Amino acid sequence: MSKETINPNQEKVKQKKSKKKYGCLKGVLIFILVLLLLGGAVYGAAHMMLSRIDREELEDLNVSQEVLDLKKGMGVMNIALFGVDSRDDAYTNTRSDAMMVFSFNSKTNQAYLTSVVRDTFAYINEDHGFEKINHAYAYGGPTLAVQAINQNFDLDIQKYVTVNFNAVEYIINKLGGVEVDVQDYELQELNRVIAEMNVEVSGEEANLLEGTGLQTLNGRQAVAYMRIRKVGNGDYERMERQRRVITLVAQKAFSYNKVKLLGLMNDFLPYIQTNLTTNEIISLGTQLLLSGEREIEQVQLPQTELSYGEKLSDGLYYLVPTTLEENVIEWHDKVYGTDRYTPTSGVMNINQKIINYTGLY
Repeated sequence: MSKETINPNQEKVKQKKSKKKYGCLKGVLIFILVLLLLGGAVYGAAHMMLSRIDREELEDLNVSQEVLDLKKGMGVMNIALFGVDSRDDAYTNTRSDAMMVFSFNSKTNQAYLTSVVRDTFAYINEDHGFEKINHAYAYGGPTLAVQAINQNFDLDIQKYVTVNFNAVEYIINKLGGVEVDVQDYELQELNRVIAEMNVEVSGEEANLLEGTGLQTLNGRQAVAYMRIRKVGNGDYERMERQRRVITLVAQKAFSYNKVKLLGLMNDFLPYIQTNLTTNEIISLGTQLLLSGEREIEQVQLPQTELSYGEKLSDGLYYLVPTTLEENVIEWHDKVYGTDRYTPTSGVMNINQKIINYTGLY
């Protein structure tokens, strides 16, 4: 595969100086989806409320007949979740800072949440060739982003949910903040990020913290806390902070009575864009409730053990699947319960092109 396949002329997306990202949308996506689905299932009165969600239909997703035939009757529903790099209420011309797939296997009553690593070396389409997979949203919105996930990982996704950065801060503020134990080594970096957000992000500025210890953080302070990455154990500890805050948010939200929880739903609906219908939200939420209380199992694509971080010939860093075939097989064996899944010809073609270009296999 030639160098031109990467299409170096796409510098508008690759080299554009963008503001630093929050890095906390994954947990918020989990919370929003669960609240959306369970709220729709529990409250019949939510039907009219859910009809107010901003809905944008996807264009032709071009899911191959081979994939549709293969997935028929397997009992798994997949929904794409996107957190977009946007500080206002616009969802266009923006990258997806977080890409996830929520899967529910109705045969096992197990739910899965798959993080799609944003730097994954993936095929976008004929116009853009191979790129970081999170660029697909910038090029073609949720339609192209869903197409990219489908064709690289043998999926049949036709539904999606998108939220932007404002949702994170707003929801935490509506809950009255979260109580966090700030450590000594975190304070300076936390205040630096709060100050940075006060300059870069619209809305009411947040105060810097005066000290460490257990204290209530408002929305902006909590988002800044989840963004910390230059102290402690880097990204691993940042993910721990994200999980900690989102757990607190979920616990606080679900401690509300029916009236308050319904009001919270009503407040955050304007921050959601989806093509799920009201009936689909209520139906899936009901399935989740009837399936019993189970934790959502966390999965990643590509897997850490089946990928390799590398700067390629265009000078950019990518996470290269090694191989795409093995990643697709292992993911399907887990989520679909298959025994050595057989990837489609489309995935095998992309798999070989990645090997030819990178030499990694």
